[in-house]
Amino acid sequence: MSALTIVWFRQDLRLDDNPALLRALERSGPILPLYIWAPDEEGDWPPGGATRWWLHQSLEALAKAIEKRGASLTLRSGPTLETLRAVIAETGADAVHWNRRYEPASIARDAEIKKALESDGVRVKSFNGALLWEPWEALKGNGEPYKVFTPYWKAAQQRGAPDPSPPQ
Repeated sequence: MSALTIVWFRQDLRLDDNPALLRALERSGPILPLYIWAPDEEGDWPPGGATRWWLHQSLEALAKAIEKRGASLTLRSGPTLETLRAVIAETGADAVHWNRRYEPASIARDAEIKKALESDGVRVKSFNGALLWEPWEALKGNGEPYKVFTPYWKAAQQRGAPDPSPPQ
């Protein structure tokens, strides 16, 4: 049996079709579902009133879904890296899984968190939980990202469907 895996929920507040959760389940150990409220880390996109309302409703629904399965959602607030380290220390978790976000502030934060946690000896895995293709997989012939939908869509259709097997 594996040690505890933290599944860090972010914008993907669902149990179904959740690659981070699926991979945590495959480790065959206990799982700690965790949500961290850190609005100061959102860069140019801090949450407004509608987002906060949506988040509240979604967290309640997620917590109920997790409770139906015999567990509970842990809610924390504060700087993400400090909070993750504190939860890891409290629980003895040896792994953290999450689904990727693609906003510039999130990419920078996640890279910093991954590097720091790995240097602490924690296994860190992130997954594509929301996109057909990762941004670095859908590039024009010159290596630049698409900026117009129609050429992207044509290229995606030529490429075909992504592999439906569980993410690695």
